[in-house]
Amino acid sequence: MSTYKSNNFINISKISSDENRKDMAETLFKTATAGFKNGSPWEVRDFYHTLEAENVVVFTANIQTDSKEKTIGLLIASVALSEVDIYMIVVDEDYKQTQVAYSLFEHLIEYGRKHEVESLYLEVRTSNVPAIGLYKKLGFEKVGLRKAYYSSPIEDAIVMQLKI
Repeated sequence: MSTYKSNNFINISKISSDENRKDMAETLFKTATAGFKNGSPWEVRDFYHTLEAENVVVFTANIQTDSKEKTIGLLIASVALSEVDIYMIVVDEDYKQTQVAYSLFEHLIEYGRKHEVESLYLEVRTSNVPAIGLYKKLGFEKVGLRKAYYSSPIEDAIVMQLKI
C-alpha cells in the first residue's frame, strides 16, 4: 500500500497486489455500503475478483479514528493502454462534502499522467447532481448517454470524459 497525505486528516492509499485481498474486499464492501443510498452495488466477491485483476487500480481514503484506521472512500478503475475506465467512486455518507472524492480523483489523475494515460471515463446517474458538479469541476465533459444503464431504480447514465 502506498500512502499519500492528502490534507490534515485524510490519507489516500493505493492498494497493492500483495494486500490481503479477502480483508480488503470486505473493507471496500463496507465502505461502498456506507456510501451508496441503496447499499453497495457490488458484493464482497465482486471486490475480491476486481482486486485480482492486473489492470485495476484502487485508491482508498482513510482517516485515523481512536485506535484504528477507517476507510471512508474508494475509487476503483481499470487501466487499458491510454484509457482509464472508472468503475466506482464512493465516499461514506458521513464524510461527503469534505473533499474526499476530489482527493481520490487527484491521485488517480496523477497516476494516469505517470502512466501515459490520455483519457479517463466514467458513468454517472443523471440524477446525481452533486457528482456531476464535482466531475465538471475536475474538467470532465459529457460525451454520451446510456439509456436505462442503471437498475434499482432504472435510470440513464451520462458518460463523461477527462482528457489529461
